[in-house]
Amino acid sequence: MKVLLAPLLLAAGSFAAWRWGAAVGGWLLGLPLISGPISVLLLVEHGPRFAESAARGTLLGLLATGAFIAWYSLLARRARWWLTLPLAYAACLTVAWGLSFVELPVAWVAVLVLAVLAALSAAARRPATCGPVRKSGAVSMLLKMAVASIAVIGITSGAGALGPHLAGLLAPLPVVLAFMTACSHRRDGQEAVRGILGGALAGSWGGAAFFAVVALQLGSGMPVVTYVLALVAALAAAAIAMRLQQPMVTPAVVTDTVHRVGVAMRRERHLPRVRVPRPAFLWMLLRG
Repeated sequence: MKVLLAPLLLAAGSFAAWRWGAAVGGWLLGLPLISGPISVLLLVEHGPRFAESAARGTLLGLLATGAFIAWYSLLARRARWWLTLPLAYAACLTVAWGLSFVELPVAWVAVLVLAVLAALSAAARRPATCGPVRKSGAVSMLLKMAVASIAVIGITSGAGALGPHLAGLLAPLPVVLAFMTACSHRRDGQEAVRGILGGALAGSWGGAAFFAVVALQLGSGMPVVTYVLALVAALAAAAIAMRLQQPMVTPAVVTDTVHRVGVAMRRERHLPRVRVPRPAFLWMLLRG
């Protein structure tokens, strides 16, 4: 489970990005594909109390992931990937180091994480045009899978020495997300970065829901039921966040698109020009 589960989930996310676009791949990477298996392994190896405390640390560690997403998004507008990546990850590690000294109840941690994710999601609501990313080679895919395995094995093996809070805090750090974002930045440009990080931000809502349920329910219920409920909550929260984060199409954009389509059709078929008044068109648009 340590060696195979996280790399296979990562490979699924990469294939989704190649098939359906950068935003879908980032959305899958934002879900707890690595931190979720780490939480299960901590439960198996150290017991429910340790896994519950680690889940609180992981929930707090999502703030460090948010710092990486915010800084990479800002720096990618002006800098190349080789400069953006270390600066954004330095900000992420700085936030994680500061949070290692913070001990808060689960309710306060959940409120803080939700507030930060809401602010980042509001800032990310702007149009983005990014199609499927280009496929990487087999060596790149194997390297990403190896990084995922090393992260899972390293955190779970050293959890006893690190303690539950620090082990949980390290679990959601964006190791694979950083690698995939930098590769897409180098190959596909800024729009692919916006797609991946926007999707990862929406997926982070799923991670927050997952670990909130685990932290609240693991000590008082059956572990299997707790993790099933956490998985359902994660998928529902991430799906809703992805839907709400998509920018709405404004009437001006739709009007311009219909006008350009009409011009193209008249050129092809030599149809007479028909003018649609803007108020009438908007009324037709609202009625569906």
